[in-house]
Amino acid sequence: MIWFAILIPKADRGGMTLPGYLDPQRRYRPLKRPVLNDWGDIEVQVSDQTPTESPYYRATETALMRSLPDVAEPYIHPYCATNSALPRLHDAWEDEDYAIVLLEDRSSLSPLIEAWTMNESSKRQEVALQHLHWMYQMTDLWMLLTELAGRPSLVQLDNLRLDGEDLLCLQRLYLETSDQSVSLNQLGDTWSQLFRFSQMSPHPDIAVLIQRLQQGQISSPQRLRSHLDQILDSLQPQSQREEEEDDDPTGWNFQEEDFTITAPIIPTVQLTHAGQTDIGRQRRHNEDTFLLWLRQHQRETPNSRTESARGLYVLCDGMGGHEGGDVASAIAVETVADRILPYWDEDFPEQWRINEAIAAANTAIYDLNQDQGRRGNRRMGTTLVMLLVDNNRAAIAHVGDSRLYRLTVSGGLELLTRDHELGQQSIAQGVDPTVAYQTPQAYQLTQALGPRESVRPDVRFLPILENTLFLLASDGLTDRSLVELHWKTHLKPYLAVSTNLNFAPQELIDLANHENGRDNVTAVLVRVELKSF
Repeated sequence: MIWFAILIPKADRGGMTLPGYLDPQRRYRPLKRPVLNDWGDIEVQVSDQTPTESPYYRATETALMRSLPDVAEPYIHPYCATNSALPRLHDAWEDEDYAIVLLEDRSSLSPLIEAWTMNESSKRQEVALQHLHWMYQMTDLWMLLTELAGRPSLVQLDNLRLDGEDLLCLQRLYLETSDQSVSLNQLGDTWSQLFRFSQMSPHPDIAVLIQRLQQGQISSPQRLRSHLDQILDSLQPQSQREEEEDDDPTGWNFQEEDFTITAPIIPTVQLTHAGQTDIGRQRRHNEDTFLLWLRQHQRETPNSRTESARGLYVLCDGMGGHEGGDVASAIAVETVADRILPYWDEDFPEQWRINEAIAAANTAIYDLNQDQGRRGNRRMGTTLVMLLVDNNRAAIAHVGDSRLYRLTVSGGLELLTRDHELGQQSIAQGVDPTVAYQTPQAYQLTQALGPRESVRPDVRFLPILENTLFLLASDGLTDRSLVELHWKTHLKPYLAVSTNLNFAPQELIDLANHENGRDNVTAVLVRVELKSF
C-alpha cells in the first residue's frame, strides 16, 4: 500500500536525507526521492510494510490525544471524513525532527491544469460550462476550507487534481499561519493562472468575473457564487431560462402546474437512479425499504433519435418503536407498485390513481393490524414518499415525515414535502416555529400508513424544466437539518451528469451515521437529464 507522506520539520535541518524508514517500527519505507516544496515541507511516497495494522494515531484514545501532531488536526475534521474532495488521513505521529502526516496518495490523478486545456473541437459554450463547473467546486471548497484554515490549499496549482469522474480534489491541505494567509482575490489569481498556463482564453463573462475578483470587488464566496450563477444562466439554452418566477418556491402548492405553458416541447430524457439503506449505529434491525423502477425507450433513425423514460421510486420508513415496522414498509412498497405499474400505459397516472394506490397500502397494513389484534404502540405502520417521473413530468406523494428534495442549478435545494407531524400542524395554524418545536411531542407523526383506517396523502404534480436531482430520504438522514447543511458537498456534485450517482447514497449514509446515527438511514437519488440531439 502506497501513501503520500508529508514531513514538517521542527527546525531548519538543512537537507532532505531521510532514513530507510520513517518510523522506529520500520513500517513506512520511503520510495522515490523526497521533494522539498515551497512551504518548506518534505513530500515523499512511502510503502506500508504492514498495511493490516492500525495506524499509530488510532492505537488508543489517549495515544491519539498525545501523539497526533497539530498539523494533522484538520484531517480528522468531519469535513475530511465525509467530503471526497478533501484528503483523508491514514496515519500521523511526530518525532524529534518532524511532524509526519500520511495521506491517501493522489499523485497519480490528473492535474487540473492539464484538464483545463480543452479539446479544440469542443464548442466554446461547452468549454465555458466545464470551466464554470470547476470554479463552482473551488468556490464551495473555499467556504469549507475557511473553517479548516486551509484556504491556501486552493491556490497551489500542483495541489489541484481530478478524480476519475473529473471532480476536483486536493492532494493535501496547506494551512494558514499568521504570516501565510490568503484572501478571496487570490482565488481569482489561481483562475487567471489556470487560463494563462493552459493557453486558454476565458469566456468574456468569466474574464470579467476574474478581473473583478482580483481587484477585490467581490467580497465573499457567497457573492462570488451568485456571479457564477448569473454566468451559468446566461450560458444555458434559452428554453431552460423561460421558467416563470415562483412566488414561493419552497412553499406547498396542491395545484397541478401547467405543463402546456411552461414546457410546450417534450425533451429527450435520460434517467439515472441509485438507492441504499443502512441499519444505522443504534438499531437492531432495519425497518426502512425502497423501490427503484425504471423503463427507458430509445428510437433511432438516420434522421432522428429520441429517448423516453419512466421511473417509479418509493421509500418507506417503518415506524420506529412499532413492532413489525419492516413488515409494514415492505407491504407499502409492494402494494403501491402493484396498483400503479400495471395501469401506467400511455398516460401519466392521475391523482386519483396515486391516492388509490396509497389507500390500498394503508388498508393492507391496517387490516393486518386488526387481524393480529395489535393495539397502541404495537400497531405496525410506515411512512411513504414517492416520486413518479414520465419524461419531463413528475408527481410526488407522501405520508409521514420521509422527505423529497429537488436540486437544480437555478433553484438550488428545495424541500418539496411537508412533514406530517404535530409541529408542522401547529405552524400551519399560525404558531411561531420556535414555539411549535419546543416540546418532543412536536415530532409526533400526525399521519402514517397502517395505524388508522384512512389516510390523506399529499400529492403534487410539477414539470421538469432543467437537469434535476431528486432525493428521497428517511428521517435518519434528514434529522438535524443534515441535508440542508451538507447538500453543497454531498448532493451538488452529483447534479453533474459526468458523476457516478452510485457513490452518492453511501456518502450520504456515512454522513448520517457520523452526525446522527440513531435511526435507520435510507437515501434514493434520481437524476433527470434533459437532452437534445
